[in-house]
Amino acid sequence: MSLWPSSQNLFGDEVVLRSIDWLENFPWRNESSVNAERDKFEICMRLNDFKPEDISIKTADGYIVVQGQHEEKKDEYGFVSRQFVRRYALPEGCLPESVESKVSPNGILTITAARQPVIKRDIVIPVSHEGSSNPKSKL
Repeated sequence: MSLWPSSQNLFGDEVVLRSIDWLENFPWRNESSVNAERDKFEICMRLNDFKPEDISIKTADGYIVVQGQHEEKKDEYGFVSRQFVRRYALPEGCLPESVESKVSPNGILTITAARQPVIKRDIVIPVSHEGSSNPKSKL
């Protein structure tokens, strides 16, 4: 008889599924998803533990910065306070002024930014002559 349980029992599907359910409700597990499309950039974050007034969003140096913090609260085990900071790089073509956000009733924060397609074209730059009134001077 082995002192260790068989790997079949230790890592069986039932145990794995229960551990995933257990991790699902951990406060540090703030899931987020990022979707970059042609016409918009979107971030979705699950923030069940934060009220809209606990969250601040700003753009700085080409990033969207999301911060959340709430004061110490009493729960069934004692007291808890939480805070986080996430930074997301704004993709090319997104204007910082176009960033908008909303929180759904189930705690999903959605941040969107309009995205303009980047059109690359050749630009002809004229050469100006300095110090001469005759633009046809020889070099």
